[in-house]
Amino acid sequence: MKLPVSVYYITQNEEVRLPESLDKVADWADEIIVVDSGSTDRTREIAEAAGARFVHNDWQGFSVQKAFAASLCRNDWVLDLDADEVLSNELVENIKACFAHPISDDVAGFRMRWVLSQPDPRHPFRHDKSKKILRLYNRTRAAIQPERDSNDDRPRVRDGKVLELKGDVLHRTLISLEQMEKKYCQLSSEQARHLVAKGRRISSARLFVEFPLKFLKYYLIHRQILNGWFGLSVAITAANRNFMRLAKARELQMLEQLEKDARS
Repeated sequence: MKLPVSVYYITQNEEVRLPESLDKVADWADEIIVVDSGSTDRTREIAEAAGARFVHNDWQGFSVQKAFAASLCRNDWVLDLDADEVLSNELVENIKACFAHPISDDVAGFRMRWVLSQPDPRHPFRHDKSKKILRLYNRTRAAIQPERDSNDDRPRVRDGKVLELKGDVLHRTLISLEQMEKKYCQLSSEQARHLVAKGRRISSARLFVEFPLKFLKYYLIHRQILNGWFGLSVAITAANRNFMRLAKARELQMLEQLEKDARS
């Protein structure tokens, strides 16, 4: 029996990771929406083979894409997934159990544990800090706020309570260091444009402390130190993404100021 839940994705060239994620939802979700920003691989073919509705939408940022995808859903209850996220068997069973009985009207959504989990067991990546995220929610009580070039794609609860579901969302994000570096390059550019649009000023002092502080966060607090040389590489790459979003924003602000001075 299908559950009254719409699952939505945003994708671009995800033929490698999307199939595993779709496999965990295709047999019980009433609807699957895939909003794609221009894939040139087999993403569309894979999505439609799983019964998904495939829609093209030009890329405008994470929050805009996800808000658009959610708007296409026919059910009030929606599950927000990325192509590199896979539901654990325990989580799938708990979602099914949740909808076996009417859900109270005052429930806005459900949090679940989100943890990095690599698709290849031979991969040297083993440890990271997990967190609880809201991914299954009622659109009448929570929504993602669309902001161009914003990566704040988390649903915000307007009213109602948020409960927790046992089970994991397995984040299969890391294919290789090269893939991680490319992804973070795009992400830091989008974050920089968002900071500038918000009028956030980037001080020199903030630039000087950003990299070492973020490196220590990923290396020690997120336990990348346990992953040897690979964990060191991940911590450096992640810290550099945080630094570059500020450096790129500072550069954009400088260029804007030069243009204003030239016009005056």
